[in-house]
Amino acid sequence: MGTIKAEIAQAIKTLKLKQEDICLVSDVKSLYLELLTHFIKSGDRRWWWEDFRQEAFYFKTYEFPFKELIHIIPKDVNKVWLMVEDDEEAYYPIYDCKPSVIAQLIGECSAFEYYVIDKNKQWLLCENHSDQLIGVGEQLRILNKDKLR
Repeated sequence: MGTIKAEIAQAIKTLKLKQEDICLVSDVKSLYLELLTHFIKSGDRRWWWEDFRQEAFYFKTYEFPFKELIHIIPKDVNKVWLMVEDDEEAYYPIYDCKPSVIAQLIGECSAFEYYVIDKNKQWLLCENHSDQLIGVGEQLRILNKDKLR
Protein backbone atom coordinates (compact mmCIF):
# COMPACT_ATOMS: atom_id res chain seq x y z
CA MET A 1 0.00 0.00 0.00
CA GLY A 2 1.30 3.45 -0.93
CA THR A 3 2.15 6.00 1.74
CA ILE A 4 -0.64 8.44 0.81
CA LYS A 5 -3.20 5.67 0.51
CA ALA A 6 -2.22 4.44 3.99
CA GLU A 7 -2.47 7.97 5.40
CA ILE A 8 -5.94 8.36 3.94
CA ALA A 9 -7.02 5.01 5.39
CA GLN A 10 -5.82 6.20 8.80
CA ALA A 11 -7.54 9.58 8.39
CA ILE A 12 -10.82 7.84 7.53
CA LYS A 13 -10.53 5.86 10.80
CA THR A 14 -9.52 8.91 12.84
CA LEU A 15 -12.42 10.97 11.49
CA LYS A 16 -14.80 8.00 11.84
CA LEU A 17 -16.01 8.45 8.29
CA LYS A 18 -18.53 5.95 7.00
CA GLN A 19 -18.57 3.96 3.76
CA GLU A 20 -21.25 6.29 2.41
CA ASP A 21 -18.95 9.29 3.10
CA ILE A 22 -15.89 7.91 1.32
CA CYS A 23 -14.80 4.60 -0.15
CA LEU A 24 -11.96 3.46 -2.34
CA VAL A 25 -12.98 2.66 -5.93
CA SER A 26 -12.39 -1.03 -6.54
CA ASP A 27 -11.69 -0.95 -10.30
CA VAL A 28 -9.23 1.93 -10.07
CA LYS A 29 -7.29 1.04 -13.23
CA SER A 30 -10.32 1.27 -15.48
CA LEU A 31 -11.57 4.54 -13.99
CA TYR A 32 -8.08 6.06 -13.89
CA LEU A 33 -7.52 5.35 -17.59
CA GLU A 34 -10.99 6.66 -18.49
CA LEU A 35 -10.35 9.92 -16.62
CA LEU A 36 -6.84 10.20 -18.04
CA THR A 37 -8.13 9.90 -21.60
CA HIS A 38 -10.89 12.41 -20.95
CA PHE A 39 -8.86 15.13 -19.21
CA ILE A 40 -5.21 14.80 -20.34
CA LYS A 41 -3.72 15.46 -23.79
CA SER A 42 -0.37 13.68 -23.58
CA GLY A 43 -1.21 10.40 -21.89
CA ASP A 44 -0.14 9.14 -18.49
CA ARG A 45 2.00 11.57 -16.58
CA ARG A 46 2.74 12.39 -12.97
CA TRP A 47 1.26 15.89 -12.86
CA TRP A 48 -1.99 16.00 -14.74
CA TRP A 49 -2.33 19.76 -14.18
CA GLU A 50 0.51 20.37 -16.63
CA ASP A 51 -1.40 19.13 -19.70
CA PHE A 52 -5.19 19.36 -19.50
CA ARG A 53 -7.20 18.96 -22.71
CA GLN A 54 -9.40 21.89 -21.74
CA GLU A 55 -8.19 25.35 -20.89
CA ALA A 56 -7.28 25.52 -17.19
CA PHE A 57 -8.05 28.44 -14.91
CA TYR A 58 -6.51 29.41 -11.60
CA PHE A 59 -8.27 30.35 -8.40
CA LYS A 60 -7.23 33.11 -6.04
CA THR A 61 -4.38 32.29 -3.69
CA TYR A 62 -5.59 30.74 -0.43
CA GLU A 63 -3.56 29.87 2.64
CA PHE A 64 -5.20 26.44 2.77
CA PRO A 65 -6.75 25.78 -0.66
CA PHE A 66 -8.35 22.48 0.38
CA LYS A 67 -10.52 24.35 2.90
CA GLU A 68 -12.07 26.33 0.02
CA LEU A 69 -13.24 23.28 -1.94
CA ILE A 70 -16.63 23.18 -0.25
CA HIS A 71 -17.25 26.75 -1.50
CA ILE A 72 -16.11 25.94 -5.04
CA ILE A 73 -17.68 22.53 -5.77
CA PRO A 74 -21.21 23.06 -7.13
CA LYS A 75 -23.77 22.84 -4.30
CA ASP A 76 -25.95 20.25 -6.07
CA VAL A 77 -23.12 17.68 -6.26
CA ASN A 78 -23.60 14.81 -3.81
CA LYS A 79 -20.55 12.70 -4.70
CA VAL A 80 -17.29 13.25 -6.54
CA TRP A 81 -14.19 11.26 -7.27
CA LEU A 82 -11.18 12.23 -5.19
CA MET A 83 -8.00 11.07 -6.90
CA VAL A 84 -4.78 11.38 -4.90
CA GLU A 85 -1.24 11.38 -6.20
CA ASP A 86 0.48 8.35 -4.72
CA ASP A 87 3.55 7.36 -6.74
CA GLU A 88 3.85 4.09 -4.86
CA GLU A 89 0.66 2.81 -6.47
CA ALA A 90 0.35 1.52 -10.06
CA TYR A 91 -2.58 3.92 -10.57
CA TYR A 92 -3.46 6.87 -8.38
CA PRO A 93 -6.07 5.82 -5.79
CA ILE A 94 -9.56 7.14 -6.47
CA TYR A 95 -12.22 7.53 -3.81
CA ASP A 96 -15.95 7.93 -4.24
CA CYS A 97 -16.70 10.62 -1.73
CA LYS A 98 -18.93 13.39 -0.47
CA PRO A 99 -17.52 16.87 -1.08
CA SER A 100 -18.23 17.75 2.56
CA VAL A 101 -15.54 15.36 3.87
CA ILE A 102 -12.65 16.27 1.57
CA ALA A 103 -11.23 19.18 3.59
CA GLN A 104 -11.35 17.19 6.84
CA LEU A 105 -9.64 14.24 5.18
CA ILE A 106 -6.86 16.29 3.57
CA GLY A 107 -6.36 18.21 6.81
CA GLU A 108 -5.53 14.94 8.59
CA CYS A 109 -2.79 14.03 6.10
CA SER A 110 0.59 15.34 5.02
CA ALA A 111 0.62 17.40 1.83
CA PHE A 112 -0.13 15.66 -1.46
CA GLU A 113 -1.54 16.66 -4.82
CA TYR A 114 -5.15 15.72 -5.45
CA TYR A 115 -7.89 15.99 -8.05
CA VAL A 116 -11.60 16.40 -7.33
CA ILE A 117 -13.52 15.19 -10.36
CA ASP A 118 -17.17 15.52 -11.28
CA LYS A 119 -18.72 12.10 -11.86
CA ASN A 120 -20.14 13.34 -15.17
CA LYS A 121 -16.62 14.48 -16.14
CA GLN A 122 -17.88 18.03 -16.66
CA TRP A 123 -15.17 19.56 -14.47
CA LEU A 124 -12.04 18.87 -12.48
CA LEU A 125 -10.45 20.77 -9.62
CA CYS A 126 -6.94 20.16 -8.30
CA GLU A 127 -4.32 21.48 -5.94
CA ASN A 128 -0.70 21.16 -6.96
CA HIS A 129 2.51 21.16 -4.91
CA SER A 130 2.72 24.96 -5.24
CA ASP A 131 -0.62 25.32 -3.40
CA GLN A 132 -2.31 26.48 -6.59
CA LEU A 133 -5.96 25.60 -7.00
CA ILE A 134 -6.61 24.85 -10.67
CA GLY A 135 -9.86 24.05 -12.45
CA VAL A 136 -11.10 22.91 -15.84
CA GLY A 137 -14.65 22.86 -17.10
CA GLU A 138 -16.92 25.72 -18.11
CA GLN A 139 -19.57 24.99 -15.44
CA LEU A 140 -16.97 25.29 -12.69
CA ARG A 141 -15.53 28.47 -14.19
CA ILE A 142 -18.94 30.18 -14.48
CA LEU A 143 -20.03 29.22 -10.97
CA ASN A 144 -16.79 30.53 -9.48
CA LYS A 145 -15.93 33.54 -11.63
CA ASP A 146 -15.63 35.74 -8.51
CA LYS A 147 -12.99 33.36 -7.05
CA LEU A 148 -10.65 33.32 -10.07
CA ARG A 149 -7.44 35.27 -10.53
